Amino acid sequence: MTRYDFISKHYDTFLRSLERNTLDMFRQRFVPMIKGYTLDLAVGTGNNIKYYPENSKVVLIDKSVKMLEIAKQKSLDRKDLDLKFINTSVENMPFEDETFDTILSIDVFCSVKNPFNSMLEVKRVLKNGGTGIFVEHGLTGNILKDFMLYLTTLITYPLAGSSMVRKPLDYIKHAEFQIKEYGYLKGSFYYFIVRKEF
Repeated sequence: MTRYDFISKHYDTFLRSLERNTLDMFRQRFVPMIKGYTLDLAVGTGNNIKYYPENSKVVLIDKSVKMLEIAKQKSLDRKDLDLKFINTSVENMPFEDETFDTILSIDVFCSVKNPFNSMLEVKRVLKNGGTGIFVEHGLTGNILKDFMLYLTTLITYPLAGSSMVRKPLDYIKHAEFQIKEYGYLKGSFYYFIVRKEF
């Protein structure tokens, strides 16, 4: 079992404020951008599901069985969707090369064990010409803000394996994605729309 299995029943309660004030706004903006056969990374309790476009075909993965069970319950209201839930990590996905048209990642790379290798794995399973949509948080370049993020990580990393001080742009560049669009969102969150070139 993962640490997320142990906190799964309380996860939405713990993050209710962050979800309401920040993450839900991002989901409303970026989740509807998915097209074609889509992979949704580390879906947690499935808060992206309600914003999938009608008739979407999506594979949802998470390393926590208990979190996936909650996500499945949230999917019951979306009879129009073709969903498949798979218990696996981002670091080692059981998919063939170039499987997906779109890969969606919202608040994921703070928690993967090896973000550089994980991003290469994302690139592997994305089709040539496919799109990656990443909404991630990390260091800001502001000394005071980043100091607070380091302090916060002293709590979040032991409890949930979540680092506040990572650099998602470095992982994207490491995988040699073509960045089509990126920008600042709120707090320490940024978005990146990337493409896998032929």
